Amino acid sequence: MAVRPAANNITLLSVKERGFLKHLSAMKKILFFLLLMPAFCFAQQTDKLLYGYAYVMNHDGNIGGGVVCNVELWNIVNIGPGVEVTSFEDHGMIPVFIDMKIKYRFDRVHISPYITGQFGYNSYNVKQIENLTTPSGIQAVTTFNKSGKYFYGAGLGVIYHFKKIGVYASYIYRGYEYTFPKDIKINDEFINIPDQSVSANLFVVGITF
Repeated sequence: MAVRPAANNITLLSVKERGFLKHLSAMKKILFFLLLMPAFCFAQQTDKLLYGYAYVMNHDGNIGGGVVCNVELWNIVNIGPGVEVTSFEDHGMIPVFIDMKIKYRFDRVHISPYITGQFGYNSYNVKQIENLTTPSGIQAVTTFNKSGKYFYGAGLGVIYHFKKIGVYASYIYRGYEYTFPKDIKINDEFINIPDQSVSANLFVVGITF
């Protein structure tokens, strides 16, 4: 295997650094938003509009968990931030998202069926080592990062209410996008790997309070 010139390594490192800084900037914005949302939620507690959800889940065969804070609007719409910890391809990932539920409570039987929608950012940044082929046919073992992008989710669930807490179960379909560095340089040639779309099925059980 031919050894690539040092200049190529410097170029690849520069691409990685730009990707990491972009990833870090997006995470700062998300964390700032999450810090503001709980403050708004707790400000509404006197009107009993705050709902918390804590849960475990099966994330396409991987165990994970999460928490969601929802504010109720018009007795039907619930919206607020959520965060999860789970894994993908044996590496940790932290989805951060806005969760919205439309639910209706049947007081006589103490249940609330609902539908849910989610949109967020997947904090995932993992080193990949692969044998890449240039347009001219040259092959080289190359190191680069695979990073999470935005994702969406849609599903349904049902809550059973006790006096102060409830238990619930739900199913959510997720669509994730993953991205790779642009213009990976190998022997004065550039390779661009297209974004990867991945779907996942989530089965969730938890408590609400």
